[in-house]
Amino acid sequence: MTTLRATPRPVTAPFTGTGALLRLALRRDRVRLSVWLAVLTLTMVYAPNAIRLAYPGEEQRLARVNLLKTPAGMMLGGPMFGVNETDLGVMMANELTFTLVIATSILAVLTVIRHTRAEEESGATELVLSSVVGRYARTSAALILVGGLNAVLALAMTLAMASCGFAVVDTAAMCVGITAVAMVFGALAAVTAQLWRQARTATGAAMAGLAVAALVRGAGDVIDNSGSILSWFSPIAWAQQMRPFVAVRWWPLGLLVALTVGLMVLAAVLESRRQYDAGTIASAGDKPDAAAISGPLRLHLALQRGQTIGWAVGLFVAGLVFGSMTKSLMDAAETNEVIARVLAATGNDGVYTTMTQFLAAAATAYVASAVLRVYADEQNRLGEPVLAGAVSRWRWLLGAVCGALAGATVLMFCAGLGNGLGAGLTLGEPGTVLRLTVAALAYLPALAVVASIAALGVALRAPWLAWLTVTFVITALYLGALLRLPQWLLDLSPVGQTTVPKDFPALALLVMLIAATVLAGIAGWIYRNRDAV
Repeated sequence: MTTLRATPRPVTAPFTGTGALLRLALRRDRVRLSVWLAVLTLTMVYAPNAIRLAYPGEEQRLARVNLLKTPAGMMLGGPMFGVNETDLGVMMANELTFTLVIATSILAVLTVIRHTRAEEESGATELVLSSVVGRYARTSAALILVGGLNAVLALAMTLAMASCGFAVVDTAAMCVGITAVAMVFGALAAVTAQLWRQARTATGAAMAGLAVAALVRGAGDVIDNSGSILSWFSPIAWAQQMRPFVAVRWWPLGLLVALTVGLMVLAAVLESRRQYDAGTIASAGDKPDAAAISGPLRLHLALQRGQTIGWAVGLFVAGLVFGSMTKSLMDAAETNEVIARVLAATGNDGVYTTMTQFLAAAATAYVASAVLRVYADEQNRLGEPVLAGAVSRWRWLLGAVCGALAGATVLMFCAGLGNGLGAGLTLGEPGTVLRLTVAALAYLPALAVVASIAALGVALRAPWLAWLTVTFVITALYLGALLRLPQWLLDLSPVGQTTVPKDFPALALLVMLIAATVLAGIAGWIYRNRDAV
């Protein structure tokens, strides 16, 4: 009689397959990450030249420094240490660090979620796990990718800024601090990916953590413009407290490293305790007493509800900060010839228009992402249950466009209200609140054009069309004059064509509405007649 003995299954090491997954992630993201790297590196060359051009003399720079010492300026910038505040390096550190921290942290969060929870939610991870892959391989590969990207960014940005004549050590301290904070929030995204089952929820939680850190840092620096005790509760302040170009100190970098390692360990512990395709925090599940969702529009609105609330709060705060800077700009015009000429030519309405355009340019990213959800759901097969019913592909896509515009209406109302409150309270002009709130809504035709282009991108399976449009709008607004772009090219920006409240371009707004309607119709026709996959 023969006795059969089962062969024990070999034990897979926890990090087996990390290298292969890292190479796969690099291959998938090579274009995306290269664009981010190029943009952030070029910023380190553009920013100092822009400041030199706009503020050539000591008197003009001092006026800008005083402007940034206001509460609104402190929220948007960083702490002042009272040493050589008009030095170009100090100004760069004060003004640029916070912006680059936000940009690199968003990149880190999106990258980690993309290669962990998003793949698990879409089912792509099942193919990976069918091979020999360790439990921690996917998260480790994502974190190594982000760590390598931040290392390259730190080096590239340091070289770019040092090439403009800045001290290498101070520049390195600034750039290393920026990327170290990004690594903290990349590790935080690894934690939220273990806590929640949905990629959108995990991304939103990590972004909320970044927003809280930014608000805590800003509030702390408003209390004391060299950094108060409250500031130290935010990792963003740790990078700024390295004090590049003032008196470099490296020990705050150790705090960032320690927090990053701690979050990575926490992510590993959470991952070891959960099952595949589950979250540590259980989903709420179906609610039997919940109201039925009737129609694709209501479904789109429900899906983007959290995103809309987050963006609305952010734009309201941004509008409040921008509006509260109006009085400071008027005071700065007394000593700054450049600002004085601008205000003399356009008046306060010119300042309000520029601020509102900035807010509308930010809202284009929301509109694009809201419409492109249709494409993402198509790729993940999440839209099939809807289209299998009585909902046509035409209604499904155009419902996303209408839902995005409904959300954009909320966003611009909140942005205009914040802008009006900030300007009205500081200037003592209550009527400004209503005027700027209504003026912000005039940018909806421009956002409708962006939404229609995003729908066309969905129909053509080319989502890059939407992001190219967003990039063009922002570039034309921020860099158009500096790059000396031709006027005909700048006129193609729908946000740039909207100049309310300085004036009301009725013809331009009508053309935008017609263009948006035509583009949406073309997108709907293509989407209805093309293959599902």
